[in-house]
Amino acid sequence: MFGLLGKTLNYSLSPVIHASLGDSNYQLWESNDLEQFMKSCHFEGMNVTIPYKEAIIPYLDGIDGIAKTIGCVNTVVKRDGQLIGYNTDYYGLFKLLQYHKIELKNKTVLIVGNGGAAKTATLLAHNLGAKIVTKICRKPRMDDEIFLTEITQVIDYEIIINTTPVGTYPHNDDSFLFSLLEFKKLEAVIDLVYNPLKTKLLIEAESLNIKTANGLYMLVMQAKAARELFTNDTNIDHQLAKKIYFDLLMSKYNLVLVGLPLSGKSLYADLLSMRYQKKLIDTDALIEQEEGMRIYEIFDKMGEPYFRNLESMLVDRLYKTNSQVISTGGGMIMNADLMQKLKQNGIIIYLDKDYHRIMSVEIKNRPLIKKPEDVEKLALIRRPYYERYADIQILMNRRSDEIILEIEEKLNDYFNRQWS
Repeated sequence: MFGLLGKTLNYSLSPVIHASLGDSNYQLWESNDLEQFMKSCHFEGMNVTIPYKEAIIPYLDGIDGIAKTIGCVNTVVKRDGQLIGYNTDYYGLFKLLQYHKIELKNKTVLIVGNGGAAKTATLLAHNLGAKIVTKICRKPRMDDEIFLTEITQVIDYEIIINTTPVGTYPHNDDSFLFSLLEFKKLEAVIDLVYNPLKTKLLIEAESLNIKTANGLYMLVMQAKAARELFTNDTNIDHQLAKKIYFDLLMSKYNLVLVGLPLSGKSLYADLLSMRYQKKLIDTDALIEQEEGMRIYEIFDKMGEPYFRNLESMLVDRLYKTNSQVISTGGGMIMNADLMQKLKQNGIIIYLDKDYHRIMSVEIKNRPLIKKPEDVEKLALIRRPYYERYADIQILMNRRSDEIILEIEEKLNDYFNRQWS
């Protein structure tokens, strides 16, 4: 029997990953008492997560070299009646850097945090030939660690690896420990958090055209290494692990449709929901259902600020959830806070329909469109925002089957471009 030991495991992806690697019986063991767990639980091997990666060491009969150097264990295997500890996070982080083509040799590397994951990242950075490796944290304990208040000492660093849980679900909106704006030489930012798929740190890095990577690939690759230790089989196909990673990305990401009124958001949200087996959310339709009024009635009776507040409250309920197709109201694009939230787990798809075509049809019950010229006004105001936030832009000038095919192709290109 194999599984994962930790304190809070409600949202762990490990069972899904290990099932794909061949173990459909992989368990989750939540425990507040490590000593009692070690006495009572019978297992052949297990992964270990927060807060037991260091605390478990005294219960082991032996520790692998890398785990011993780091002082941190995330995999335990029973061999001939003895418990041996390993650190497969080291391998997972190495494969993450390799996959995302992030080079550490002769680079200045800033590691945020000083826990077990920071120790793993530090050893790997040194072994990969980093020129300087510095940890920054609230409470430094070692010579290579500095206080967060000393951030100006490291603003010329080239690589940042965040090993802290800041921004992890459900605390997605916690502000990161510092801004990236002063880092003029920054080449890449790695955040070991993978829920949400893009933390506020990664979104800021993207906005500055800095390469980013989250911790999902590391999670899959460390699971592959752990599975090989569990089964004493070093021949698990690397392509299988890469496929598991890609499938997780495709499954977890929300597809968020933006565009002018009557650009086709509701129609294509429905089609994409069926195509990718994701839950369909139409924000305007949901607000109408919950308020018992049409959108134009809400505008007439309650005013636009009231409606925009309803949109904000709805997005607050949605953006932390995965596997959705979300059709947004046309004006939501003007709210920077909402768009940043939707980007955390979402790919923004801009349905770019020529506004002259929208002007040519009869439009009823649209609160901000009373005459054709209002369409042009909205288009000229909103188009720069659609383009700013869009990850994918689709020209709406073909048949629906051709448009769906292009969206699918551009999604594949997006993943290949962003995450490899």
